[in-house]
Amino acid sequence: MYCHHMLRFVCQFFTVVLFCFVFMTAHAEPLKLDQGSNHFDAAGHLSLLRDSASTLSVEDAADAAGWKALAAGVNVGFTSDVIWLKLTITADIHPHGGWILRFSNALLDDVKVYIGKDGGPWTLLGASGEDVTRSAWPFEYRSAAFQFPEFTGTEVVLMRLKTKNALATQVEVWPRLAFDNATRRETLFYGLYFGFYLLLIALHVVFWSATRASMSGLFLAYMGTGVFNEAFSLGLLQQITHISVGWSDRLLGCGIALSIFSAVFVAFRQLELARLYPRFVRFTILSSGVLIALSLLLVLLGYYGSGMQIAQPLALLLSMGFFLLSGYLCWRGWRPARFFLLVFGPFYASIFIVFLRNLGMLPVNWFTENVATFCGMLHMLLLSLYIIGRHERQRREKERRQANFAANLARQHSLQLEREVKSRTAELREEIRRRELLEGELRSSLELERKVRDEQRDFVAMVSHEFRTPLAIIGTSAQQLGRNLSASVEKNLARCNNIREAAMRLLGLVDEYLSEDRMREVSSVVRSTDCDIHVLLSGLIQEFPADRIVCVSANVPGELVSDASLLRIAMRNLLSNADRYAPQDDVIRINVSEEGESLCLDVVNVGEYIAPAEQERLFQKYYRGQNTQHRPGAGLGLYLVRRIAEQLGGRVTLTSAGGDEAVCFRFCIPRGTPTSVIS
Repeated sequence: MYCHHMLRFVCQFFTVVLFCFVFMTAHAEPLKLDQGSNHFDAAGHLSLLRDSASTLSVEDAADAAGWKALAAGVNVGFTSDVIWLKLTITADIHPHGGWILRFSNALLDDVKVYIGKDGGPWTLLGASGEDVTRSAWPFEYRSAAFQFPEFTGTEVVLMRLKTKNALATQVEVWPRLAFDNATRRETLFYGLYFGFYLLLIALHVVFWSATRASMSGLFLAYMGTGVFNEAFSLGLLQQITHISVGWSDRLLGCGIALSIFSAVFVAFRQLELARLYPRFVRFTILSSGVLIALSLLLVLLGYYGSGMQIAQPLALLLSMGFFLLSGYLCWRGWRPARFFLLVFGPFYASIFIVFLRNLGMLPVNWFTENVATFCGMLHMLLLSLYIIGRHERQRREKERRQANFAANLARQHSLQLEREVKSRTAELREEIRRRELLEGELRSSLELERKVRDEQRDFVAMVSHEFRTPLAIIGTSAQQLGRNLSASVEKNLARCNNIREAAMRLLGLVDEYLSEDRMREVSSVVRSTDCDIHVLLSGLIQEFPADRIVCVSANVPGELVSDASLLRIAMRNLLSNADRYAPQDDVIRINVSEEGESLCLDVVNVGEYIAPAEQERLFQKYYRGQNTQHRPGAGLGLYLVRRIAEQLGGRVTLTSAGGDEAVCFRFCIPRGTPTSVIS
C-alpha cells in the first residue's frame, strides 16, 4: 500500500511539472523596483542570448537579434557557451544604500554585469565568479553580487555568464538594507545548519571510537563528504579561504565522486542486499567504482565539467535504481526495505529534482534550490538515529546472550563432576578399544601370513600341474615310439609332433617362470646389442607349425639396438598367447611397421571377444580371463611382455579386442639404446 501511494505521488508530481512547462509563458516585461517588497525576483523578466563562439562584446550582445524571453529563472544545464542575460528595470526611488543584484549560484566561473540604455554606452559594474580573485569582487559575498549606482527611471542590465558547472541560478534585486538583513539571517541559518552537521559528526566520531561499529565509520565518510560538498556548493569555503578555482573545482569534484561511492556502500549495507543478491552487489560496486574513478581522473586533470557529467547521471541512476529496488523488496516483504524507503526515498527524490533543475528541465526557485538541503538534513538525522539504535539493540542482545551464558556456566559447573566421570570412563573404553585394535592388527598379520602361504602353496601346485602335463605327454609318446618302431610313418609323425608340442609348451613355461624370476631381481640391467627383428622373428616362426605364423614387414628395416634375449621372450609369449587362443586352421599375422623413432610389431589373430572389464586386467600377474579357464597357462605371459616392454623403453597395448574383428596386440620399442632399468 505504501509503495502504491508513493508511485501515485510521483505520477502526480510529474504531471504538475509537465503542466507548468506546457502552459508557462514568457514576456520579459520590465522589473519594477519599489518599496513594496524586500527583494525582487527577476524570473519572468529576463531575456537570454547564447554566444557559442564567446566573441560578442557588450555592444554586440545588446544589438543582437537572438534574444529569447525566459518564463522562469536561468537554467540552461551544462554548457560551454557564454550566456548573456538582459533585464530591464524601472525604479522610482533610490533606497538607502542602493540596489543589490545577486546571483544564487555560488559556482559560476565568470560573471560580468553592465548597466546602461539600449543604444547608449554601457558601464561595467564589475566582474565576479570563481575565475576572479575574491579580493577583486565588487561585493564581498559567498556568490556573485553587484551594487547598482544611484539611478531612477529605466535602465537595462546586461549580464555575461560562463561556467563549467550547471548554469542554473536565480537573479534577484535587493534593497541594500534588506540584503544586509537577509545576509545576517543566512549566516545564522548556515551556522545552525553546519553546526547541526558538525555536532552529528562529532557524535558519531565519539560513537565510532567507543564501539568501532563498521556502519558508523561508513556513515561518517558518507556524511563528511556530503557536508564538504555542501559547503563548497554554497561558496562558503571559497569565501572564507579565497581558494583558487583550480583547487576548488578539484576538491568539489573529488568530494562529489567520493560521496557517491560511499553512498553506494551505505545503501547496500542498510538494505542488507549482500544477503539477497551478492553478485549484483559486487557488480554494482565494481562498475560504479570504475565510473567514479574515471570522473575523479577527469576532475584532477582539470576537466571538471566532463567529470561531473559522468558523476551526476551516475548518482541519478543509482538513486532511481535503489528507490525502485527498495520498492520491489518492500512489496516482497523485505523488512530493511521499509526503513530504506522512509529514510532514502525523500532524499533520492530531492536529488532527482536538483538533477532535473541542473539539466534545465525544472525552474530555478526557492524550492528547487533548497529541497535537497532540508531532505538531506532529515535523511542524515534519521539514518544517524537508525545506526545508533541498531547498535543499541545489538548491545542489548549481546548483554542478554552474556546473561544466558552466565546461567549456562553455573549449570555447567554443576555438571563438571559428571563430565569428569564420563571422561574417565571414556578413557578406559578408549584403552579397551586400543587393545582391541592391536589384537585386530595381530589377527590381520596372521591372516596375511596365512594368505601368503596359501598363495605359495597354490603357486607350487599350479607349477607342478603345468609341468607334469607336458612331461606326461612326452613320456607317453616316447614310450609308444619305443614299443612300436615299425608303426606307420603317419603315427610316428603324430607322436613326434606331440612330443614337439609338449616340449614347446614346457619351454614356454620355463621361459615364463625364469623370465619372471629375472624381472624380480634387485637390479636388472638391459644388455643391449645390435639385432635384426626379421632374423629374430624368422627363428621364432620356425618353432611353430608350418604356415601357422606369417610375418608382413612391408620392407621395414629391422635393425635396432636392444636386449635380444628379452625381446625374444616377449615375442615368443605374444605368439604363444595367439597360438593358444586362435583356431588351429587360422593364420597368425605379424605386421612390422614404424612409428616415429620406434619399431612396432602387431600380433593379429582371430579370437573370442575380450570384455572391457577383462581388458583392464590382461597384463596383471597371474590373471587369466574367463575364456582361458580350460586352456593351459600360468597367467604370466602378458605380464612378462609388459614388464619387458617397459624395461626396453617401449610399450605393449591391446589395440583390438576381438569379436567382429581380430585380436591385436601392439608391441613397440625404440630403435636406439634403451636407458630404463626396472627394479
